[in-house]
Amino acid sequence: MPTSTSPQSKAIQQVLPVMSRALAVRIFISFAVGYFISYALRSVNAALAPLLAADLNLSAGDLGWLSSAFFLSFTAMQIPLGICLDRYGARRTESFLLIIAAVGACVIAMGDSLWMVSLGRMLIGMGVSACLMAPYAYFRRSFAAQRQAQLAMWMLIAGTSGALLATQPALALAQWLGWRQFFVFAAVLLACAASAVFLWTGDHDRQSATQMASNPSVGFLSLLTHPRMLRVIPTTIFFSGGFAALQSLWAGPWLTQVLEMTAVQAGEHLFYFNAALLVSYVAMSVVSPRLEKRGISLARQSLIAFVWFPICLGTMLFWRTTDAWMMWLVLAPGVPAVILMQTQTALAFPRNMAGRVLTTFNLVMFGGAFSIQWGIGLLADLFSAWQYSPRNALTMAFACLVVLQLCSLAWFLLRRNAGAIATSATTNPQSST
Repeated sequence: MPTSTSPQSKAIQQVLPVMSRALAVRIFISFAVGYFISYALRSVNAALAPLLAADLNLSAGDLGWLSSAFFLSFTAMQIPLGICLDRYGARRTESFLLIIAAVGACVIAMGDSLWMVSLGRMLIGMGVSACLMAPYAYFRRSFAAQRQAQLAMWMLIAGTSGALLATQPALALAQWLGWRQFFVFAAVLLACAASAVFLWTGDHDRQSATQMASNPSVGFLSLLTHPRMLRVIPTTIFFSGGFAALQSLWAGPWLTQVLEMTAVQAGEHLFYFNAALLVSYVAMSVVSPRLEKRGISLARQSLIAFVWFPICLGTMLFWRTTDAWMMWLVLAPGVPAVILMQTQTALAFPRNMAGRVLTTFNLVMFGGAFSIQWGIGLLADLFSAWQYSPRNALTMAFACLVVLQLCSLAWFLLRRNAGAIATSATTNPQSST
């Protein structure tokens, strides 16, 4: 499996489309709008949890399942999604799937039981499954390698802006309109995003992909068992997936149950956290390339974040006064470096495999998010059955996540020589971090 510069990769460079700055900006904005909406819908349950729980009579386990249903369908889509992105291109794939997400939002709006809103949530997860992988695959094929980390950060800035919308503004809108009407509005936005991607992005990635040599024999299992993947699978599950599980649901109940805030106060503090996360992505888009020039690779930046995460979460376990919400702000700067591991993984493989590589990574990450999000709810219910208070039950569930993060960090360090992640298309595949 080639991972370094070769005559083939030089030939690929020659067929990359040459586009104007205006066209490149239009392509980026079209994809960014879709990811903005998808990220908002992924995260919105953290703010709407009190409304959904009260209206549908949901337990902690039910809430965990409802939110993780998104990740279940999202994860299940990753293998066929990778094939479609490599075969049909990002434009066709994403625009079609966004229509499915719009249908899912309508199903939630009409839902009056856990199973029906779960179905709608799963359709949304399926429909937005390409909203980051499609632009990542498009960028991998159509833009230079040295631009990939910065483009990734800009997409994450767009996504985090959606997460900001999913906090206090979403709660206020849902309280004003009703949460059912909120999802009708979301369906309209998803349909508009599908139209923008279909009409404005073009098939530049598909045109270049058809001129590349293919690797039809390289499938999901081959990628999943590649040394570069094996090293990062545990950290992907418990850091990237764990963060997605916390941001999209459990940060809200932590603030209300453990720190004893009201739903409105929790929504406000989630807004502050996502604002800090947005600032962190902006800063990382500038700082990360400069750190690379100084010899601090993307993998080393991610390693620092892997150490930072359990320190912050561990501190939260013991500091449970109202002021402890600030630890979420302290955690925020480490998130971009954790997410960059996905970009590093894609750069380690040829461009024509970008769809399959990115979606394999995404499958692992969101499979982890599904397991952790539902698992925290089940653990909280279990500890409650053992006579723990709701506050202590959720704290113990979070403690289990911290332990698993430390174990995955140990795996990452122990497999240092088992296949480090390259940080550019021309990096020596034998280099280590």
